[in-house]
Amino acid sequence: MASLRGKLRPSRTAALGLLGLLAGATYFLVIVGLSALLHAQEGTATAIALMIVPLVSAVVAAVVLPAERTRAWFRVMTAKHLFAHRYDYRAEWLRFTDTLSRPGEAPAALEVRVIKAIADIADSPGGLLLLPDGGEMLVKANWNWAVASHGATARLADFLASGRIVELDAVRADDIHPDEAGAIPEWILAAPGAWAIVPLIHVDRLAGAVLLERPLIGRTLDWEDFDLLRVAGRQVASYLAEAQGQDALSEAQRFDEFNRRFAFIMHDIKNLVSQMGLLARNAERHADNPAFQVDMISTLHSSTARMNDLLARLSQHNKARPEEPRAIAIGTIVASVAAAKRAVHPIVLAGDTALLAIADPARLEAALAHLVQNAIEASEGSEPVTLTIRGEGRETVIQIIDKGCGMTADFLHSQLFRPFSSTKDSGFGIGAYEARTLIGAMGGRLSVKSELGLGSCFTIALPSARGWAEERAA
Repeated sequence: MASLRGKLRPSRTAALGLLGLLAGATYFLVIVGLSALLHAQEGTATAIALMIVPLVSAVVAAVVLPAERTRAWFRVMTAKHLFAHRYDYRAEWLRFTDTLSRPGEAPAALEVRVIKAIADIADSPGGLLLLPDGGEMLVKANWNWAVASHGATARLADFLASGRIVELDAVRADDIHPDEAGAIPEWILAAPGAWAIVPLIHVDRLAGAVLLERPLIGRTLDWEDFDLLRVAGRQVASYLAEAQGQDALSEAQRFDEFNRRFAFIMHDIKNLVSQMGLLARNAERHADNPAFQVDMISTLHSSTARMNDLLARLSQHNKARPEEPRAIAIGTIVASVAAAKRAVHPIVLAGDTALLAIADPARLEAALAHLVQNAIEASEGSEPVTLTIRGEGRETVIQIIDKGCGMTADFLHSQLFRPFSSTKDSGFGIGAYEARTLIGAMGGRLSVKSELGLGSCFTIALPSARGWAEERAA
């Protein structure tokens, strides 16, 4: 029997439930005994008492006993007098972890969960989260506590960096050093509900602090409170540090995306400048040629439209999205690019211009413009660049062929499609990279063959409209 008693260790929840049941049964028996005693008496006062006692007992049972303050008092008394430790650490840690890990919908959901996780440990009904901001500690989140808050002084951050938990009643009673008391802002001390400040230490850095509201049953913090709150503070500090790291990474990614977009735009501007320079040089020789004049006007219109598009892409309010690839006449896009470039360099268009392919017109035109411009810059002034269109099985193929300087095998394999790698002194090394990115986004592929001194052939392969329709039907 002694061995059995040693093994029977009911949980705090079970113990509190049994004690609550016992208290309810005792209360019921007291009321029944009082009613029986009144029944044994005679007189008008007794009759009135017999009506009042059940009513009062019902009100007490319905209002006083279930009240949060009553339950809080009951938890404090049982923890103080019936258990060796104030906390059931297993239950506390499971609840703490569940509160922190539960995802929230609002942007500040993690900050609110941090306050609640700390406050639940000390039965605090509310709290504030203060985070370092420009040398001060500022309120960043609120949970169930409406209190007028102002910027905290820099001295508070320095004071909390030691990891010490601050009991505000001790500060108000002048039980700590005056210099330490001066670190606590007046707006915190003036709030009657302000009870304790728990610093959140990540490694050796102050990540924030939680200001707790006074529990319904006030008490003084003891060593168990300090130990558990200090460990919990370090845990939530790691959550906050991780969230801040994710925010910093997200911001860096946004800057990276902006830099990437800006690099592409600068490359397009460089191509437009090159095109305008070639146009100006050719105008000196062919200004009287009517055909050249027509091509020059077309090129100027195209360049103007392109520059307006670049300005729109630089705008932070530009929300344009690429179109979904669809069946288009490839010849129209290729002919448009050829016409725009013909005023600055001879362009030959060959093949079946009536073929259809699955592509986004804007992305295909941009990719072609990059590749044709590269071919022009690699070619001699009189050597034409050839654009051919043909069908190969389920694909529609566009080839950009030049007889320029060509590229080495090593450059093809290791540098051609890497951004910022270029054989040209004034090149950005982005054109081929962006062209492959644009073509890949449409479900196509870009390949290249080149031989040093003989020229290069870039091949764009896109799904043919017929092959695409057959795949969807299957």
